[in-house]
Amino acid sequence: MSNMTFTQNPDIITNILETLLITDLIAMTRTCYVFRQIGKQVVHRRFTQIIGPFTKNMLDSFVSALRCSACLITGSAARTMITGDIQEAIRDLNLIVPHETFHMLENFLMETMGYSKITDTCHPAMVSVVNHFGRYASKSCWITLACPKAHMHVLHLILHAPTTADMVYLTTGGVTCFYPQWMHQQISIHSHTGDLVPWDDKLGCAGEFHSNLKVESGMGFLQGPCGNRCPTLWHHVSHKHLRQSVDWDMTNSVTRTFHDIDVEWRLNTYCSNEACRFYRRIMASNLETAGAANRADVKYIPQEIKCRRPRFSQLFQGVFYGVACYRPFLVPIPVIDGVKNATLNNLYVNYWVKQRDFNALTSTRQHLRHTFTSLPHSKYKLDGLYTVYFESPENHSTTNRLLVHMAHMSGMSTSIKGSVLVVKQALSTDLPVIDMDKDDMLLANMMLSCALHYGNV
Repeated sequence: MSNMTFTQNPDIITNILETLLITDLIAMTRTCYVFRQIGKQVVHRRFTQIIGPFTKNMLDSFVSALRCSACLITGSAARTMITGDIQEAIRDLNLIVPHETFHMLENFLMETMGYSKITDTCHPAMVSVVNHFGRYASKSCWITLACPKAHMHVLHLILHAPTTADMVYLTTGGVTCFYPQWMHQQISIHSHTGDLVPWDDKLGCAGEFHSNLKVESGMGFLQGPCGNRCPTLWHHVSHKHLRQSVDWDMTNSVTRTFHDIDVEWRLNTYCSNEACRFYRRIMASNLETAGAANRADVKYIPQEIKCRRPRFSQLFQGVFYGVACYRPFLVPIPVIDGVKNATLNNLYVNYWVKQRDFNALTSTRQHLRHTFTSLPHSKYKLDGLYTVYFESPENHSTTNRLLVHMAHMSGMSTSIKGSVLVVKQALSTDLPVIDMDKDDMLLANMMLSCALHYGNV
């Protein structure tokens, strides 16, 4: 069959496109005009078949409400949009919205769509990240609606999902899945949240049998080291190697959810794979701290960092201003496991300034640092970029005595809570993190004194 004849058979093209994963389907729509037009219809029909049963013939109004509330659709609906396997009916529709739009969408579901609220209690495994929750019913249709805590982005809920197969979401214009390699292999890995689901309970893919999805409790199925896929390693959503996004309507692009977003995550707090160098029995020999305060910590923590198993691949020297110290100290700062290049995001500063809890699965930390290129209110340019890391306010309420003293010396009485850590970057193209020395410490002292005087920290 010639190419001309093939493109003149829309039924054949439609049948082919309907069998494809969404990534392949969208790729095909970019090959020629015919595939683009037919592909748009296939994508719209797939979306309608998934969402339509819940909309009571008000699909357009429902889609408009989803867009106005910046809603994400997660769970089996999003997975089905990726796979195109809509042979089995989707039992419920799982919606996630920002904290600000929860009540707006809830009112739409109840007053316009006619859904009745059944419960406002979410699954116990999700309590730590869910602020408002509702489960709504109308005849045989069920919708759940959730929003994160006030200080959290909606991606905190997605990345707190019970399995990797549940770390997927859909907008009206695109779909994103985390851990796409496992999604394509039809493998789902339990997260720490999934570990909290009792054996006789269900949450997402945890606790449920799937004929086309293999659910693993850990990484032992690899039959070898985890490498960079170890569930204990931290990742930032700006890194694209562990997520895959596809857009078909740029007016509600799914990739917009990643713009200027600061969310880190890890899959679990431990690794059960005996072949992994971060196996929990190996890591159990380490005594990791979260935040330092005094001279004793400055003496003890570097030894813990040095003896830690497995060894940190890189260490940099920074300046620590402890909440109960009488002077600043040069201290070692590790680079987190699983990365090659040190950046401000992947320094293991938590040894010195507590920015997240031990058992945290997601975190937002960029607002807890400030970078200086010059002395505050001065034309004097620094010889590098100096970044100050602060402790999370909820983790520390004690005033830093050292900084109080420095503020008094500059003629001010203001200070900050908790310990402070300063890191230096070179002024080259890629802004590499570099070691600080005693001269840098003196410059950091001057910088902080000026910053305290003019209220820049």
